[in-house]
Amino acid sequence: MTAQELAPALAQFASGAPLEAWQPLGMGMIHRSFLARSGGQAWVLQCVNTAVFSQPEQVMDNLLRVQAHLKKSDYPYRIAEPLRTRAGNVLYRAADDQIWRAFPYFPDTYAPEGSPDPEEAYWAARAYGDFLSALRDFSADSLPETIPGFHDTLQRRAYYEQVREQADPARRRQAGRAADALAEFFLLFEDIHYRKESGQLPRRVTHNDTKAGNVLFDARTRRAIAVIDLDTVMPGVVWSDFGDMVRTFVPNRPENDPDIRRLALNEETLAALQEGFLQAAGGWLTPAEQAGLLHGAVWITAEQALRFLTDYLASDVYYRVQYPTQNLDRAQNQLAVAEKLWKIAGELPR
Repeated sequence: MTAQELAPALAQFASGAPLEAWQPLGMGMIHRSFLARSGGQAWVLQCVNTAVFSQPEQVMDNLLRVQAHLKKSDYPYRIAEPLRTRAGNVLYRAADDQIWRAFPYFPDTYAPEGSPDPEEAYWAARAYGDFLSALRDFSADSLPETIPGFHDTLQRRAYYEQVREQADPARRRQAGRAADALAEFFLLFEDIHYRKESGQLPRRVTHNDTKAGNVLFDARTRRAIAVIDLDTVMPGVVWSDFGDMVRTFVPNRPENDPDIRRLALNEETLAALQEGFLQAAGGWLTPAEQAGLLHGAVWITAEQALRFLTDYLASDVYYRVQYPTQNLDRAQNQLAVAEKLWKIAGELPR
């Protein structure tokens, strides 16, 4: 990305102000995000990945509806409302057909990427729990799915098996051990699918990307001040949101780290996540939802391994990679995390 590409987009959102400085922002693997500065102000400028979000207008409509609901509720966090162009739109299509959007930049904040400590985990879990609490009376059926079948793990498994059958033979051979390890989770996938379909896991409005990087903290107080990245807010189940928190907060190595021999789980951080989340949301979750939160973590971590392995076998069409086997390494990392979590969670309650 060059300044020549960023400048016209910024001018649309910043009333024609010239671009003075910019830098890549965050560690997201989907959109390209930048901190852009002009005239003493700063904005988050984002180039939308339309290969992942094929209907960006729908994404933004969901976002605006959810934010409007949050503003009317007793929601104690800041809301990053999208900026509008000079024409009054929240998206800008450039001459090269790239789609841009912009958000306010909250200074003196940070997102706890990497391995957050237990205190950060507690406050992040409180923030995500408060977010779900504020939306518990928002009709899940009224929101379209921005990524259809996002946590339909059986559908993802069927696609994985199709991709594996058609994959480059060398990649298929190299993925053999990971494929064997992944198969150990297939019965769990079926069990959770049944619980969702039967209503044992209620359908709710969920965030669906509750990683450490999507909570902003005040740099001075080290308290959560905002839940961000609402692109995947849509119908789901609470287990997936809690599970993705565990997946990203608890391992001592990031999902990009191929050295699984040094991988361990921080159980103090895990306990802090449970405490913070249940303090915020435990008053309205069903007993079944509360009892199986750790199994949600096993499920979502194994599902993420499935997604990485599928993308490796498909020759890396979804996640950006820096080297040829990175998605395979990510899959093996996530499988190791899921196996460790399963030992803690035990068998699913009946």
